[in-house]
Amino acid sequence: MNQASAFINSEIFGHTTQLFEEKRRVLAPDVVEGFARQVVTCLAAASATRHSLDPIPISQESVSAFCDLLLQPDQNRRALAFIATRRDEGVTIEDIYLGYIGPAARLLGERWERDALTPLQVTIGAGTLYALMRALRAGLVANPSRPAARTALFALVPGEKHGIGVTVAADMFREAGWDIDLQLGLDQSGLTEHVMATLPGVIGLSLSTVERLPELLQAVLGVRLVVPDAVIGVAHGGDLRAADIQRIADVDLIFDDVPNAIRMLERRKPIPRS
Repeated sequence: MNQASAFINSEIFGHTTQLFEEKRRVLAPDVVEGFARQVVTCLAAASATRHSLDPIPISQESVSAFCDLLLQPDQNRRALAFIATRRDEGVTIEDIYLGYIGPAARLLGERWERDALTPLQVTIGAGTLYALMRALRAGLVANPSRPAARTALFALVPGEKHGIGVTVAADMFREAGWDIDLQLGLDQSGLTEHVMATLPGVIGLSLSTVERLPELLQAVLGVRLVVPDAVIGVAHGGDLRAADIQRIADVDLIFDDVPNAIRMLERRKPIPRS
């Protein structure tokens, strides 16, 4: 897939699809179905509210064919090949997102609602769409006003009640010269809306117990669908292990303590934008 590699980050694509497979393996089916519904709903809504400046006409038949590929064996390879062909035909990255990924998500949802697809089929298709969204290189979220480096959003994972740790971390980051937007007590929709309003480049989430791991996964999905290229870190505690989080959560960094978190973020180079 040499053509696809010119505009798809194959490493991110492979890693993200692996994370979705791991979610399916270790989490309850209803939890995974909830993630799939979140992906389908958010991708479909995003494409409905945004418009390409100079769109290429894309037929419903072409969208339907792409959606069908998501339900076949080896769907990841087939989806990449389909998009590479569309690129050869002159379709822009923006139009791939708005004309194929979003509409295919909407079509998956419609087929799901009328029971034409099983939850497993939709989950697999949604996982591929999410991985494609993450791997596209062209800056799917226009973000000319993104804050400068050394700014970050810190928040509790929705449902967490213990805000002392993240508050102390915010103070220590501020002492180190960071501008920290600290948000406590946001629910899932509130966190997503705040991210949409502020478009942070760095997001730190605080999680203290394994019982809130599904909420972390849901929060990360929601954030990634708004700011795909944000650097997301998780500070964990209690009975959680870093390896357990990294195995299923689409995050970039795991923080064990504040000094280490500062060093990790200040060493991390900004993600290049095409």
